[in-house]
Amino acid sequence: MSIYYPTCSTTVPDPSCSDCPTKELGDVRSVFFVKNTFSFTDITDVAEWTTGLNAGDIVVFPYTRGTLEMTPTESTGFGDQETTLDGYEYVLNFEEPQYQNNWSFWNAIKNSQIYNVGYRTETQVHLSTNEARVIPTAPVGDDKKAQVNWKVMAKWSQEDLVRPYDMPSSVFAQCINV
Repeated sequence: MSIYYPTCSTTVPDPSCSDCPTKELGDVRSVFFVKNTFSFTDITDVAEWTTGLNAGDIVVFPYTRGTLEMTPTESTGFGDQETTLDGYEYVLNFEEPQYQNNWSFWNAIKNSQIYNVGYRTETQVHLSTNEARVIPTAPVGDDKKAQVNWKVMAKWSQEDLVRPYDMPSSVFAQCINV
């Protein structure tokens, strides 16, 4: 008779502790899309970003605002475990102000399934490990002074938490047109 023991992670790194932790400020300040055929060796390296941008493998929207929501996904557990954590569902909601000029981009990417999505907070960039479904809208309010912006929802799921990386200098400081 053989006994089956599942292979689960038993090694957990020590947590970091500081009396003066570095605070990361929120808001989705920038958004970027990376083709699933492109991969970073070092996401903090400006040269890699430049290569990806010049090849059309990365698209950056340096000026956005928005939020990220995440929901754990679980399935029925076995043995004494009531549930098993399978991963997370992410919803990135953001606004982008280039209404007329970016119509063709948003109209095309809504039907694409080849882009991972990333976002920037104050000093960190984050990139999904799976492709995102991109759902753009451009609602018009009843305020004659209200600006019409793209309101975009990007949805994806992945097993792990989205990892923060140090923001590469200069990539999000200006519009980049290639």
